[in-house]
Amino acid sequence: MLRIIRHLLPLFFVQFFTWLALFALWIYATPVITRYIFNTTDAESAAFGDGITWVGICFAFYSTLAAFLVFMIPKLLRYASRERLHAFALLAGGIGLFLICCIKNKYGLFLSFAFIGIAWSSISNIPYSIISETAPENKLGSYFAIFNFSVVIPQVTAAFLLSFITSHFFRGETIYTILLGACSMFFAGLLMFFIKQKSLREVS
Repeated sequence: MLRIIRHLLPLFFVQFFTWLALFALWIYATPVITRYIFNTTDAESAAFGDGITWVGICFAFYSTLAAFLVFMIPKLLRYASRERLHAFALLAGGIGLFLICCIKNKYGLFLSFAFIGIAWSSISNIPYSIISETAPENKLGSYFAIFNFSVVIPQVTAAFLLSFITSHFFRGETIYTILLGACSMFFAGLLMFFIKQKSLREVS
């Protein structure tokens, strides 16, 4: 067990900051977009309803884009390693989250969520591919079972930490929580540059 954790620890750190950023997006995208782009905090207003609808459209857009981009990953792996490709994808996700804080036009959000779609296509595939390539075949199930905690732990952390930070440090300004998510995604991308498949194999 400890050997597996030691193997996965570098990816755990990357996953923690990656998923913390994603939960910041999923929890706070609606209040940010309705307030700063649709200019309302009134949940009973038509503008607020339009904002919620637009958030759904943006989420559907990045998910659909990611589904198509998945088919590009094998071709891109001819030019870069899985680790390097994932690092660049996470940096793209950080740019996407940052742009949410800057864009004031609802159509401009498609640019932001395009970058997020690039990140999501990699997040949902490459970390698991890395484990498949580096973990011993007879322990692959154990590796994936433990690796699932790299999603659960950030989820639990986000549930408590992001709310506390937003209310106590950002005074309810949720746009800063999205910005924090952008910084978290950027940091995950930078960490990924230090992970190499060779080092993971040596641990296993």
